[in-house]
Amino acid sequence: MLHTAAFLIVAAIVVTMVYFQNRLVIMKIGSTGAPVDLMLPTAGEPGPGENAPHGAAETDAIAIQQNEALGSLLTQWIVALTVVTALAGLLAWWVTGRVLNRVHRMTSQARRISTANLHERLALQGQEDEIKQLADTFDALLSRLENAFNAQARFIANASHELRTPLAVARTTLQVGLATTDPDRVRRVREELLHNNDRCIALINGLLTLARGQQGAHRQDPVDLVAVVHDVTGELAATRPADGPHVRIDTPTRCMVFGDPVLLAQMVRNLVDNALRYNVSCGEVFVELDAEGNLTISNTGPEIGEDEVDRLFEPFYRGATRTGRTSGAGLGLSIVRAITLACGGTASARPRRGGGLVVEVRIPDASSTLVTPADRLLVETGRPGKR
Repeated sequence: MLHTAAFLIVAAIVVTMVYFQNRLVIMKIGSTGAPVDLMLPTAGEPGPGENAPHGAAETDAIAIQQNEALGSLLTQWIVALTVVTALAGLLAWWVTGRVLNRVHRMTSQARRISTANLHERLALQGQEDEIKQLADTFDALLSRLENAFNAQARFIANASHELRTPLAVARTTLQVGLATTDPDRVRRVREELLHNNDRCIALINGLLTLARGQQGAHRQDPVDLVAVVHDVTGELAATRPADGPHVRIDTPTRCMVFGDPVLLAQMVRNLVDNALRYNVSCGEVFVELDAEGNLTISNTGPEIGEDEVDRLFEPFYRGATRTGRTSGAGLGLSIVRAITLACGGTASARPRRGGGLVVEVRIPDASSTLVTPADRLLVETGRPGKR
């Protein structure tokens, strides 16, 4: 209807303009007293360019004849316009119907897709036009939603399993401990319950930190990443055993970034703690930081396959070489990636040649972040400025 109406309006304007143009020509000729006959000259009449005087009666007759001819032409134009508009409407209906049929199929398929069948796709076939691009974009969105729902389902299942295990251990320990009055056994039960309680607390704290990191960093304060790296690394290195891995640090004098200081410290702590835990006896941990906010932490741990590296960032995934080695919950690298994304950066990992893992974290430095003049003064001088 829109296409037909547009065609009818344009054609009607053209016909109207042609009609009034001829009408003005007739009126102008009539006012000069020398009308021009629209009909072809008959036998015995002077042809064009010949001098032939016209009387008043003859002039009026010619004017009437011209008006009748123009009216006849207008009638023919209106009839032709009606026929052509009808043909244009039928053609527009046919073409538009073929185009909208693909949209109707997309709509019907999209209405059937829900969380129970996110694996289905529109899979629209045909030429590469705007509708095909829209369908492909919708299919890509469905793929991302399917991955997100699958990850959420795995997270819930893993979290339930991780929380159920220490609770079952605590129940068993209580049953065994209450069944005896032996002081040594009671002491061992108490220690086991405290250790199990610490594990539950660490797991819950890890889940809360992961959720906080996934929500985004609410605070955007200038933070000296060099100081954070040295503080956290020194704290963890002091608690390692005598034959534990040796930590090597290479940092610039200053590296200012914007983010949440608590989350950034937790990110560095998780990276260094993982590098120390999943290592070999008398191994090494390399902590490297440049002035642009690129933090690289590697260790001399066991061999890790290429296909296993990406899964290390999934919650509760410890890997084949890590299972059973420590009491960790498998949330360390997941928290690292969540915090990095909240700060506007990226986190990636790759196997280290000769064994171990290399984790690269890239956080935008303060110079590439839109800040207020007061924040920039704090970054450059270390002193707060007036807002």
